[in-house]
Amino acid sequence: MKAQADKDESGAVASFDCEITQTKQKLDKQYFASTPMMHLRVDNVEYAYATLQFGKRKDKIFMYIQIADKNVCIKKEKVLDISFKSGEVITFKNDFALNCEGYFVKQLSKKDFLKLKDNEITQMKVYAYEKNYELYVSESQNYDIDNQLNCLAVYKVKKTDEIKIKNTKKEEKNESSSGT
Repeated sequence: MKAQADKDESGAVASFDCEITQTKQKLDKQYFASTPMMHLRVDNVEYAYATLQFGKRKDKIFMYIQIADKNVCIKKEKVLDISFKSGEVITFKNDFALNCEGYFVKQLSKKDFLKLKDNEITQMKVYAYEKNYELYVSESQNYDIDNQLNCLAVYKVKKTDEIKIKNTKKEEKNESSSGT
C-alpha cells in the first residue's frame, strides 16, 4: 500500500492512556521503559513510513525514529529538523552510531523536552545519505506526543529483577509464617 494514499489522520481520536511498557530487557545494561510506537506518514517517498517512539532510562528521556524504507543510512552527525506550527524550526543531531537501518536517536534535554511538549509539530525531516524523509504529524499525533512525554516525565523506571526478588522473598515469608 502506498504510504501517501493513507488517509489524513487529523480526524483520528488521540489516545488518553499512557500505555508505558517496561520489560526485563536491558538497553546498555540499564532498564528502560517505552511508549507505544506511532506511525508517521512519509510525504515525499512512496511506500515508506516512519515510527516515532519515546523511551526512558534512569531519568533521561529519548526520542527514537526509524524510517521504514530500504537502505536508509543515517550518519551520527546527520540531523532531524522539527517544524512547529509557529514557524519555528529546531535541529537535532543523531546520538546513535552510523547505521543503515534508518535509526535516529536523540536524548532530550529539558529544553528539548519542553519544546516538543509545549508546541504543535507540523513536520519532521530526517536527513539520510541518499534522500531526505519528510514526516507528516497530525493533530491527534501531536496530542499523543504531548501525552506520552507527560507520562514518561513522571514514570519511575523500575529495576525489574529487584522487584521480582522482593516479591519472591515476601511470598516465602508468607508461606513459612502460614505453616505451609
